[in-house]
Parts: sequence; structure tokens; C-alpha cells
Amino acid sequence: MTGLLRRAARRVQRAAVQPPADVMTRLIRTDRRWQTFHDAVEYINYEAVPGDIVEFGVFTGLSLALLAKASSFDPKGMTRRIAGFDSFDGLPASAESHARWQTGDCATNHAWHPVLEPQERVTPEAARRLFEMCGLAAPILHVGSFEQTLPAAFPGQHPRVALAHVDCDLYESARACLDALAPVLQDGTVLLFDDWFHYRGNPGRGEARAFGEFLAAHPEWGAVQYRQYGTFCNSFILHRR
Repeated sequence: MTGLLRRAARRVQRAAVQPPADVMTRLIRTDRRWQTFHDAVEYINYEAVPGDIVEFGVFTGLSLALLAKASSFDPKGMTRRIAGFDSFDGLPASAESHARWQTGDCATNHAWHPVLEPQERVTPEAARRLFEMCGLAAPILHVGSFEQTLPAAFPGQHPRVALAHVDCDLYESARACLDALAPVLQDGTVLLFDDWFHYRGNPGRGEARAFGEFLAAHPEWGAVQYRQYGTFCNSFILHRR
């Protein structure tokens, strides 16, 4: 049996023994970001902040699935779409060097996943299959480089955004996402930054640099810190000045 066939057989076996509730339960129990995801979505629902939930950097789909699950609890009459942006080709090049990241990293899975084996290529289909296994409605996936997908998405396909999860690791990618979001942000939009304290906490690098530059370029927006969470994560709530 070839390696491809063996992986397919293991996926079928996992799907047969892991009902949707068990897959999502494991995600919730093992992902330290879950509580903040849940609370952030509860916040935008309670405050009636209109708009979609979007993620930049889908990778294997785990965090996007958790955000979708969080949005299924007591939406308080709010209607939202769940959308993710990713090339599924790994990290692009960056002018900022990092202790671990290299160009092309994150093109393959490197942890437990109910669909993908370790080192197996990440794909949009794997993310969609994960949502199916978790009993979630299929997400909107914008597949391609940010340069290709962002201009058409905002504001054309997503005219308002209530929550954005910035999980694209690099300064250049984070800045591109924030700039694209500028016309669709709402008073009360929550911004979650997955890699805020990378680069050894240097605020002049990575996602922290991108957000600082964005606020300087858009004085109409102020930001209050919401909470720090996980190992490297930070979050903010925007308010219109």
C-alpha cells in the first residue's frame, strides 16, 4: 500500500471512531486560546457589533473551527459568516528574521489533527473536512496570497467585520491584513493577534509593529487592550475616536 493510500485509510479510520462531539471536545480541552475565543465572540454578540468573523492564516483550520464553534453559542440575534484567508503554501518571505520561522513553514501539519497526519500537506479540503467532522457549517475560504484575495474581499465580500484573528505570523502579512480591514472595521471590532509576543517581545517587529503602524496611519481608531492569552497572544477592542 502506498503512503498516500495508508494516510487515506487512517483518515477514514479516525473519522469512524471520532464522532463530531469528540473532535470538538478535544479541540476545546487542548487549545489554550479557546476561552478567549469564546469570550470575544460573546462580547461582540452582547455588544451587537455587526459583521463577519475572519481569520488571516488558516493553516490546518483548528482555530477557525474554534471561532466557528464559539459563534454558535447564543448569537443574541446576530448573523455572522466565518471566513478564512490562506495560500496554504506556507509562510512567504519576510525582511524580519525569526529564531524559528523560515520561508515555506506551515505548509505541512505539525501537531495532532483529526484529518491530517504529521508532515502531511495542509489544504483547503482538510480545513473543510475538519468543519464537517465537528458538525460545523462549511467556512468561506479565500485561497491564495493576500495580494490576490484581500482586495476583492474587503469591502466587496465582507462589508463589515466584527472580529478578526490575525494569525499570519509576519509583519508584512499582518500589515496587509490590517490595511485591507480599514474600510470594514466597526466600533467595537475585536482584533486577536496570535503571534503578538514573537520576536522576543520586540514591539518594533512582527504583528505588534504592524498594529502600531496601522493605528498611526488611522487616527480615527483607538484601541484598548482586551486581554493577553495563550503563550504569545494579545487582543484589542477598537473604538472610533
